[in-house]
Amino acid sequence: MENSKHVDKPMTMTKGSRGFTLIELIAVMIVSSILAMGLVSFIGDSVTGLISAGARNQLSSAGRIALDRIAMELHNAMPNSIRTTVASAGGDQCIEFVPVRAATNYLDAPFTGAGAAAFDVVDFVPDQQGTEGGYAVIYPNDIDEVYDGQNATTSGFPARGPIEEIDTVTTGAIANASTVTLVETHRFDRQSPAGRLFLVDQPVSFCVAGTRLYRYTNYGFHSAQPDEEASGGCTVGCLSNYSSAPDKMLVTDSIDNTGVSAFTVENQSLTRNAIVTLVFNLTSAGDSVALTHAVLSRSVP
Repeated sequence: MENSKHVDKPMTMTKGSRGFTLIELIAVMIVSSILAMGLVSFIGDSVTGLISAGARNQLSSAGRIALDRIAMELHNAMPNSIRTTVASAGGDQCIEFVPVRAATNYLDAPFTGAGAAAFDVVDFVPDQQGTEGGYAVIYPNDIDEVYDGQNATTSGFPARGPIEEIDTVTTGAIANASTVTLVETHRFDRQSPAGRLFLVDQPVSFCVAGTRLYRYTNYGFHSAQPDEEASGGCTVGCLSNYSSAPDKMLVTDSIDNTGVSAFTVENQSLTRNAIVTLVFNLTSAGDSVALTHAVLSRSVP
């Protein structure tokens, strides 16, 4: 019986079982790394762009709310009462106007002689009977005369002019009429062609101060437009200090108006309404938004 020997045959590699060489593995790793870096960069740029777009949208929304707030109030400004300060190099600037509370037609307002302390008007729209305070204004065609007062607690106005402080508004002696009683005897300068009388409140100012926009009120009438706060050492024509809130209210921040005028008023006239241009540049974390808005304000009294 013959002994059989087991002989190992050499392994043969088929085409489907062929392995990778070292060079191929290195090449795959390099290509994969390049693709991964590109993908990470793409995702990073997308996330950064999304965050930046969100930040710009947030700035735009804040700025638009501020613009809409100012525009809404300017639409209700008394004719020929809008004035601005000169913008500083850093962009600090104020716009001031007199807000209208109600309006009507006068019946026997005093325009001659020594004047009077009371007169009748057609009932206000909206009705003002029983209310106190405010100012009666007839034909305000001179902005200097409009602001020719020096404080808010007493009249401070000349005995003759377009504006005088109101004491009370009560029911008139005739139907559909009200009696306006003034704080002092007064004679109005000139009659309105339309017989129009405005009941107004104290002036309002919007001021860009550094990176913030503030709204001020209850500081009275002043011949020179005020642009300083009492806390800043101002003694005449001061805006309300922050401690007297809500007389000072923060509207928005993140403003960078360097070299820009936030408020520009075209020349007002008796035949053309005023155009007020508002410009705000807002910045935050490297993102910026520039907003411009034009407001039409009546000038015909």
